[in-house]
Parts: sequence; C-alpha cells; structure tokens
Amino acid sequence: MTEAALIESLAMYQGLFMGWLSLYFTALTAYLVTAYIAGSKLTTVQTAFISAGFLVLTSLFALGAYGTGIHVVVFADEMKALNASRKSAASFPVIYTTIVLLICGILGSPKFMWDVRHPRTE
Repeated sequence: MTEAALIESLAMYQGLFMGWLSLYFTALTAYLVTAYIAGSKLTTVQTAFISAGFLVLTSLFALGAYGTGIHVVVFADEMKALNASRKSAASFPVIYTTIVLLICGILGSPKFMWDVRHPRTE
C-alpha cells in the first residue's frame, strides 16, 4: 500500500471511529436524560424495554468503535513502518482504555436508572 493510500485509509477509519463514539454518546445522553426526567414515571415493562434497547445499541456502538479503532492503529503502524519519523497517538492501549471507559458508561447507566426509580429515604 502506498503512503497516500495509507493516509486516506487512516483518515477514513478515524472518521468512522469518531462516528461510532458520537453514536455512543448520543444514545448514552438520551438514556440518561430519559432516566432523569421520566425514569420514576415509567412502568417496569417500559423501563425494561428502554434499558434493553440502550444496552444493545451502546454495546454495538462500542463494538464498532473497537473494530474501527483497531484498524486505525494498524494503519498508523504501517505508516510508521514506511516513515519512522512519523508520530501517532494511535496505539492499542489507547483503544483498550477507550473501550473500557465506554463499557463503564454502559454498565453505570442502568444503575443511574435504578437509583432514579428507587430513591433512598433517609
């Protein structure tokens, strides 16, 4: 692959990665706002439906971010092999850390919904 083709592929996958993150944060924000505003008024079935949809969607978005993130790192490494002086922040630890943070958001959001629906009385 030529350097120009690598640059084009890297830019495309970086855009896809940002797209997956944007979709993830849109779904996360929608779920948290729904939980905060209407969580206590929802029935159990409605809460289960919304939560299941949230878990499936955000898991798919995180999986998409992981897949494209891996491609970003691979293309960045190939570019470094062609030109050793080229710098890149793309690395496997960055991708893994990002995915762990996304998973924390996925697992923490239903806890927020639970807390809104079952407030503690002191």
